[in-house]
Amino acid sequence: MPTLRCLLSLLSITLIYGLLLASPPQSHAVEAPMQDEYVLGVFPFLPAANLEGIFAPVAAELSVPLRKKVRLRLTSTYDAFIGTLNDQPFDIIHVHPFDYIRFARPRGYLPLVARSEDLFAQFSVKNGSPIRKLADLKGKRIGTPPATGAVTYLALDALQKEGLRPGKNITVKHFPNHLACLQQLQIGSMDACATSASTLKTFESQFKLTFTRIGRSISIPHTMFAVHKRVPAADRQIILETLQSSTLSTVDPQLRQLFIESSDATTGRYFKPVTDRDYDPARTILKRLGGQ
Repeated sequence: MPTLRCLLSLLSITLIYGLLLASPPQSHAVEAPMQDEYVLGVFPFLPAANLEGIFAPVAAELSVPLRKKVRLRLTSTYDAFIGTLNDQPFDIIHVHPFDYIRFARPRGYLPLVARSEDLFAQFSVKNGSPIRKLADLKGKRIGTPPATGAVTYLALDALQKEGLRPGKNITVKHFPNHLACLQQLQIGSMDACATSASTLKTFESQFKLTFTRIGRSISIPHTMFAVHKRVPAADRQIILETLQSSTLSTVDPQLRQLFIESSDATTGRYFKPVTDRDYDPARTILKRLGGQ
C-alpha cells in the first residue's frame, strides 16, 4: 500500500497541475500581439511629393482617435502599388473605383467613404483649337492619365459612345499622371486631354492658363478610402467617422485643391459614406470596355 507520504506527494502534484490548467497561458500575448500601427496605401495618381503632402496629414489625423500610429506607405509606380495591394500589407487604402472592383474587393477590402463630389473625365483643348466637341476628336491625339486610371476608363467609355476607337480612328497616349497630360497639351504634343475636373482647375490656376472644355464622361462615385476586413469593426467605424467629419485643415490649401474639388454643398464635408453597390456603374463600364 502506498505510504501516507506518497499519497500527500501525489495530492500536491495533482493540485499544482490543476492550478496550471486553470491559469491562462502567459505566452498567449506574445504569440498574438495586438497590432500597434496601421499602414495607409495610396494609388499614385499624383507625383509622390504631392501625395506625401496630402496623405501624411490624413494619416496623422486618423492616428489620434485610433490611438495608434497610421503610417503612410507610398509606392513609386502603379504596378508596384497593385503588387503590394495583392500582398495585402495595407490596412487602409485610397483607391479608385475600378481598382477597387478589380483588385481590392477580391482581397478583402471594404469601402468606407468616397469624396463627396462625383468623378468624371473632363476633356479639354487649347484655346483657339478647332475642336469643339468629342466627335471632332476623330483622327486626333488624345492624352489621358495611366491606362489603368479611373479617368482613363471613363474617357475611353465616352469616346466609345462617340464611335471613336484607339488605334482605329484616334490615337490615345497615356501619361504618368493628370498633370503630365496637361503639360503635354499645353506644349502642343496632344490635341486634347482627359483629366479630372479638379486637376484641370488647379493646373489652370497655378500656371495662369485657360483651356476650353469640349465634353465630359458620365459621372460615378469618386475614389474611396477602404479598409481591410482584418481591421476590427470598432476601428473601421472610427476611421469612417473621422474621415467623414474631416475638414482636411492640416493639408496645404493648394494641395487640398489638387486632391479634392469641393465639399458637399449641403453638409460642407469632403467625404461621404459609400457601399459596394454604389460602384455598380463602374462595373458596367468595365463590362462595356471588355475589362471584366
